[in-house]
Amino acid sequence: GRIERFFGTFKQMFRQLDFNGCQLQHELEIYRSWYNHVRPHQNLNGLTPAEIWLGRPSKNQHHASWVSAWHGVLCGYYVPG
Repeated sequence: GRIERFFGTFKQMFRQLDFNGCQLQHELEIYRSWYNHVRPHQNLNGLTPAEIWLGRPSKNQHHASWVSAWHGVLCGYYVPG
């Protein structure tokens, strides 16, 4: 379930862009970070996987910063743990 959802979302997002082979590893790292630290997940009650992994929601909401990557395809607020 979890990894299938990760790759399903990745395929949907990745199709919107055109990366060459040299960029792929870098872009995969950007996606992984966005997916785990920025994107809230409905099945996690609006928390990120990183918040679940740490066992608590981020309390630094006032330190949230907007992030955007892949020409705006990946975006959201990053809240430091």
